[in-house]
Amino acid sequence: MKRNAATLALVLLTAAGAKAQSLIINTSVGPNQIGQVKTTQGITTRVTFPDTVRDIICGDLYDPATGKGSFVVQRIDNDVFLKPVVAKGLSNLFVKTGEKGEHTYSFDLLVVPIEQAHRVVNVAGDAAVSSGVGPRPAGDTSEEAKKILASAQRQADETIRNAHTQADAVIAQANKQASEVYSKALQRTEGLDKQLADRAHEVVEQRFVRAMIQGVRELKSIESRVVAKKMSLTLDPRVLTFDDKSYLRYTIKNDGEKEVNFNGISLERRSGKEVVAIPSKVMQGRAENKLNPGDTIIGILVFDTKHFAAGDKLTLYVRGEDNAELARLNIQ
Repeated sequence: MKRNAATLALVLLTAAGAKAQSLIINTSVGPNQIGQVKTTQGITTRVTFPDTVRDIICGDLYDPATGKGSFVVQRIDNDVFLKPVVAKGLSNLFVKTGEKGEHTYSFDLLVVPIEQAHRVVNVAGDAAVSSGVGPRPAGDTSEEAKKILASAQRQADETIRNAHTQADAVIAQANKQASEVYSKALQRTEGLDKQLADRAHEVVEQRFVRAMIQGVRELKSIESRVVAKKMSLTLDPRVLTFDDKSYLRYTIKNDGEKEVNFNGISLERRSGKEVVAIPSKVMQGRAENKLNPGDTIIGILVFDTKHFAAGDKLTLYVRGEDNAELARLNIQ
């Protein structure tokens, strides 16, 4: 049992070591060779060269101004840091090193799943390739980690600054467009209001002229005042009619010592046994149909003369709850 456990532990340690080695690789790239660097979105890959990096050329470099491109690339001393901004992609990379750029390295850049991506790629120079000398060993992992984190932080700060700049530009443009839309809408509204006002003035003027041509007619009320349930209802003795509209002024007064409420005022015509409500419009000096002791409400009842004939009986009703009759007066 102990031997099986020891064997299992050895297998796990071996697998873990192989996994760590696959993340950090050593490679030799000659002048006529193309190396391969596997990257993944969200991870920065460090490529280390034997000499100081002078120039970098990426086939699909990310442009923060336009948001186009697949790879963010940055160099520090002998290191080049790569970070893809897309989930899938393929590009190439040329790196010139040395004081005068005498060495050129070529690479294919791949965007792969995270478990296949390189974290560190150590590149050996031309001399190591021709002499058969192996690549230099990986440096101190803690220093490499610090460099990687510092580079990633710089890239993140740059990306955030660019994002803020683009967001401010978008907001400014949106505010400008909204202001222009509001200004145009306000101008259109003012134009429509003027048109409506002119049209209303024309209609009033036409009705007034028509009324003057037809003349003002009068209809004398049969009854002018009634007192019922501590409430008095008074009508003007004349009903004025012009432009086919009749106007009747009424007064309701609370003569009692308690509050009086009514639901509404209606006008009905009787022709033989037929009783029909006449459409009318009530305009009062107050909105509430409530009278305290001694209070008075004055209003105008407007109705169309086409809804009754000369022989019809017209009656004005003041009604309370459940349409109960509180007071009435005969007009015609």
